[in-house]
Amino acid sequence: MRRLFACVLMMTLLAACAPAGETPEDAAFHLQEHYRAMAGFSATVDLTAEYGDRVYDFTVDALCRKDGETVLTITAPELIAGITARLAEGETVLEYDGAALSLGDLDGDGLTPVSAVPELFRQAAVGWMARCAWADEGRTQLQALCRDPEAEEGTGAEFLMLFDRETFAPIRAELSRDGVRVLTAQFSDFTFLEMTDDDTGDGPDLG
Repeated sequence: MRRLFACVLMMTLLAACAPAGETPEDAAFHLQEHYRAMAGFSATVDLTAEYGDRVYDFTVDALCRKDGETVLTITAPELIAGITARLAEGETVLEYDGAALSLGDLDGDGLTPVSAVPELFRQAAVGWMARCAWADEGRTQLQALCRDPEAEEGTGAEFLMLFDRETFAPIRAELSRDGVRVLTAQFSDFTFLEMTDDDTGDGPDLG
């Protein structure tokens, strides 16, 4: 039986910078509106991909556009710094001077560490939030769990994401498959891309 987890209700006064009376559900609603309206984002992302006994750590500079190409440039470790990852139809490949390295499947449906970055953005915009709550005492961070609404908790792909409540910028995200964590993403230097006259969408300019 499908279970829907209720969001934690606010029990005390909120921080002065936040709207009085706002619940995690309210914050999640406004967050998704914000992500649906934005043109994309740029960020530095520290990724840890876990394939059983194999664990890979790397840092990428990411540029993701809603209606364009996602480009990630590896900046660490030094041995592979400079390699640029681009999403190609049907597969994600890292390319450098004619060499290519395919990254393994994380979720059973073709999701790789590289393609997981724009997928996190998509989940924030339109994913089904099965559970949401304040993540800290000051209610400055919102935690949300996105998954398939037809799936049971702990099965399939699940995205556990942490956001700054005031700016909506992502702080950290985890991807789990059947209850086992397979990817961790830590965000820094996050910037929303502004809509231009050539961009499509009904939302306002976001910066």
